[in-house]
Amino acid sequence: MSKSKKYDAISGLEGNSYVFEFINDDDAELKLIGIYKDNKILNPALGEWMKAKESDEALSAYNILKNGTSVEP
Repeated sequence: MSKSKKYDAISGLEGNSYVFEFINDDDAELKLIGIYKDNKILNPALGEWMKAKESDEALSAYNILKNGTSVEP
């Protein structure tokens, strides 16, 4: 399991810090398994989790962990 750096904010969401946690699945692909908001795990059933998952910050965290650098689409 790997955690991203701390992101200070995500546009449109309340919170002072977000961290994304990934794991390599059976195909060696990174899979998002957790999002921490202000050091507490977010419930994946909440809409806030989906907004954070679809954020630019989540994409940046994924790219940094996968490629070692942030790559914009």
